[in-house]
Amino acid sequence: MNNLSLAPEHYADLQKSGLSDDTIRKAGIKSVPPDQINNKLGLNIPGLMSIYEIPFDDTYSRFRAFYEEGKERDEKGDNKPKYLTKKGSGNRLYMPSNVTPVLGNIYVPIDVTEGEKKALMACQEDLPCIAVTGLWNWKVKDKNELIECFNKIALDGRTVFITPDNDWLKPNSKGERKNLKQAVHGLAYLLIDRGAKVYWRELPDGN
Repeated sequence: MNNLSLAPEHYADLQKSGLSDDTIRKAGIKSVPPDQINNKLGLNIPGLMSIYEIPFDDTYSRFRAFYEEGKERDEKGDNKPKYLTKKGSGNRLYMPSNVTPVLGNIYVPIDVTEGEKKALMACQEDLPCIAVTGLWNWKVKDKNELIECFNKIALDGRTVFITPDNDWLKPNSKGERKNLKQAVHGLAYLLIDRGAKVYWRELPDGN
């Protein structure tokens, strides 16, 4: 049991990522009542059983999806997405509340990682960290430009570490290249164009 607004399986998923109750509470993460799911997403997804909400601000959220057993794949046999956003909502940076006070301070290095839970865990361990929702989701659609959220961060002279998942250079489940090296390099070059000193961290293999 938990004293948060979370279903047991949602709470277990967040605990698996190492997040404390205090971190979860401060982030405003909560389960979405079943009768509100379609409204939150703006569409109906067959087999979707439940979701929890990770709010970015008052206007934007991402949702962790849980599917009925045996309905985790689409008609093509591909896995359905683990994370969802409302239809047509675009990409945003996830900036935990712990990071907000230092966004304008170029003397505080900042990490950019993949996924909200990783950013929250880093901040929980006193490592200022923001997140892209996927390694290509830093860019404006069909343009080689940073999304507007980066304007909130002082970058000229700042040290930025890009910290991808540890499988970013490995083939996908079908043995095909994922082209994520280009994503990391593309983000790095655009941050450098804004004056940042950019590095990336190589995480060890394993879960």
